[in-house]
Amino acid sequence: MLALDEIAPHKGHGRFHLIITAPELGLVLDVLNDRKKGSLEAWFMARGPDWCAAVADCSADMWDAYHQAAQLHLPNARLTVDRFHVMKNLTDAVTKARRSIQKHADASTQALLKGCRWLLLKNHENLTADERPKLAAMLAGSPELNTCYTLKEDFRAWFNATHDRPTAERLLDEWLAKVQASGLKALQAFTRTLGNWRERILNYFTGRHSNGFAEGVNLKIKLLNRRACGYHNFASFRLHVLVAFEPRSR
Repeated sequence: MLALDEIAPHKGHGRFHLIITAPELGLVLDVLNDRKKGSLEAWFMARGPDWCAAVADCSADMWDAYHQAAQLHLPNARLTVDRFHVMKNLTDAVTKARRSIQKHADASTQALLKGCRWLLLKNHENLTADERPKLAAMLAGSPELNTCYTLKEDFRAWFNATHDRPTAERLLDEWLAKVQASGLKALQAFTRTLGNWRERILNYFTGRHSNGFAEGVNLKIKLLNRRACGYHNFASFRLHVLVAFEPRSR
């Protein structure tokens, strides 16, 4: 299995390096200087057709270049959209919905909703004893926000459950119908995203592959970058990453 994920070496510069990992082996296979389709295609071609044909699964976020290159060069791979990036899209939509609701609410409701962003985005089971009543009061003050929060938690529960794919597809359609009935405009864009990536999101329930390992790798790379006070030479950055994740003999 392959996982494709990017990292920004310098925050705010808009540039990304592509980290290619093999989660089941616990390996970083390579680091590419950008996340362009052509760069990833060249990497696949350098591996050769036999190597590419042996890849059974590939997980990535919703960056088109990754999926296009993988579809062209990994003929036997099941392509999966990473569940954590899907949830990030949903929480961004919830944030937009909250802003819109708060903007158009009366003064008392605005005061009640002030500072509720992180309470809305936090997983419900992770709320502290102090946070739970605060969230309950906010949701009671805005039925629209309560609906939005419930839909977010229902979708997260859908991902966490051990559905087979047909069941997951049926439940996804039921969730989409609830979003449609809610009339929440901020969530409509998210439902279009689900439609565009539907099959590859549902593939998660076949192999349950994600970019969890790749995200852990990115965290360690950020620590390496911080200790080095940043790398201004890509070759040095790549070498340090590969050495940091080099298999250790026991």
